Amino acid sequence: MSEVDSLAIWLDREAEAEDEEDLEAERDAAIALAAGEYPPRASDSSDEEEEDDEAGRDEEWERYDRARNFRSRRHEHWRRLHSYLARSNEAVAEYPFLAPWADGLQSRLATVLDEERRAFAALVQPVRLLEAAAVRVLPTPKFSDDPGFAGLGADAEKTFRRARYEWSRRAIWSWRRLEDQDFAVYTVVSDAFGRRRKGRPEAHAAFRRLTAGWIRQAREEAGRPASTPWQLVAVKAPAIPRTHHSEPERDPLTLWEAAVIATYQVAFNRQTGTTALLVPHLVAEQLLACASDDMPVQRLAPDGSALPAEVLLEQWDHEGLALS
Repeated sequence: MSEVDSLAIWLDREAEAEDEEDLEAERDAAIALAAGEYPPRASDSSDEEEEDDEAGRDEEWERYDRARNFRSRRHEHWRRLHSYLARSNEAVAEYPFLAPWADGLQSRLATVLDEERRAFAALVQPVRLLEAAAVRVLPTPKFSDDPGFAGLGADAEKTFRRARYEWSRRAIWSWRRLEDQDFAVYTVVSDAFGRRRKGRPEAHAAFRRLTAGWIRQAREEAGRPASTPWQLVAVKAPAIPRTHHSEPERDPLTLWEAAVIATYQVAFNRQTGTTALLVPHLVAEQLLACASDDMPVQRLAPDGSALPAEVLLEQWDHEGLALS
């Protein structure tokens, strides 16, 4: 019963309208994040220009920090609201007499939830989600010696494989630009050298070239025409598990999964908490093959049904899929 009663509390908190200054700041955040996670690297400049540019660079770093914080807050708030709705649905399923009371509150919450989803999606770049899915299907690269690996000695191949694994693992489940995953490779190479310095700069340069090649391959794969370019997929996103006061929340969804659901939603059933997504082929394949264990996923209308997504979603037996 408290799961339904608490909806009124959260709706009251959502009632305060954002002022124009906040909205302008969020629009600026979207512009910044469209370029990347961090300010573009500064070009070479003279000594006189360098001091003048330092204050400007600090302001840019602060701007990008704010932008990332905006996105994180929107993402976390949208997921929290979704969890409140999911728990209230569970309460109504267990105690059907709550349905008349819950219906109006859930309807209002669904409206707020969709507004928050759209605000979060505006801070995510769909092309990055597609490129992340392309990384998953790239062939495993073969190790070939490079003069830049000389400082790694016998550890060169092991470092190569670990760097590729860490880079692809982070890239596949992220909403960031592929270039913004390079720190994972830098860390692997640095760890392999330990305290040694000889050959380290050359190794980092060689791995930067490798990473650039992986990124180029992923973008080529993302741009490759598919026989079925878009697919209709149904998902039931899990609620965030409850935690004790001292424990941090752990969202079962990856950042990539959350961003995909927010970006590609075409229908939402608030009674069941299920969502229909119209997604590019590579994104659909990654969802179907690798989705979080507690998130049912299935193609809708694989036989080409012309029924609206809302109707197909209502007919979807997500509970039977979860049990299987």
